[in-house]
Amino acid sequence: MAELFDTSNPQLTASDHKIIAFFTNHPQLAPFLSISEVTETIGISNATLTRFAKKTGFANYKELKQAWLTQQRISPSEKLEKLRQEAAPFESANALIQREIQHLNETAAHLQGESFQQAARAITQKKQVYVFSKGATKALGDLLYFRLNRFGIAIQHLCSSGSEIFETLAHITSQDVLILFGFGKIPKETLVILSYAKEHHITTLLFSDQLYYESHEPTLHHFYVSRGLPDTYHSLTTAIALIDAFIVEVSQLAPEAYQEKLQQLHTLKEQYKKEIPR
Repeated sequence: MAELFDTSNPQLTASDHKIIAFFTNHPQLAPFLSISEVTETIGISNATLTRFAKKTGFANYKELKQAWLTQQRISPSEKLEKLRQEAAPFESANALIQREIQHLNETAAHLQGESFQQAARAITQKKQVYVFSKGATKALGDLLYFRLNRFGIAIQHLCSSGSEIFETLAHITSQDVLILFGFGKIPKETLVILSYAKEHHITTLLFSDQLYYESHEPTLHHFYVSRGLPDTYHSLTTAIALIDAFIVEVSQLAPEAYQEKLQQLHTLKEQYKKEIPR
């Protein structure tokens, strides 16, 4: 955001700096909010935000949002190049690790214990778990499937190919639970699934990098995953850590039953280890 205007401008008021801080701290969410949603969140008037936009060289708030969105459009290769230029090879690796530690701490700080436990219980109590993951988040969906399936929990992937999601979505009811991911620009399929879940009162777990995801649905559990600014390299470290925490929480809800399932798996592998070496 600082590239769009001079933050040292003495004409900027306290309210102006609050606006800058909101956009800087929530770069992926802010441009998708209406002027009223932004002003209500940070406690200023619509007129103040409009004046701020004009003060920084834009005709109105809409133009400011468009400029911000344009600034955020950066390809994966550009993100890697930026990381490479920030430091020497070893230094950049160390910097990335330190950055991930910060993201882990920020994610942990915003984790709501009660919602976390309710979501874990839903996974164990519902009839079927459905996971929708697309692109890079496919790895997260596969991890969830691998871990929960070992416990004997019924879990299934939703097809991630456009309209084919409806083949499975049509069979999901309030007796099931949905697990979704929404990083960066939330896929249109995810938005459709969220709408369907809301309409049919389906318990849903949404992992996203939007700190302030507005929803008043009691069946939606939103979990913030810190990933950094839009123009930085994004790894899945923090998301994987959060998923692992869920797996551990689930395992503690029925330890004897899940231990028995794992033992059955071990016995089966031992029985056929000559045919299929481990």
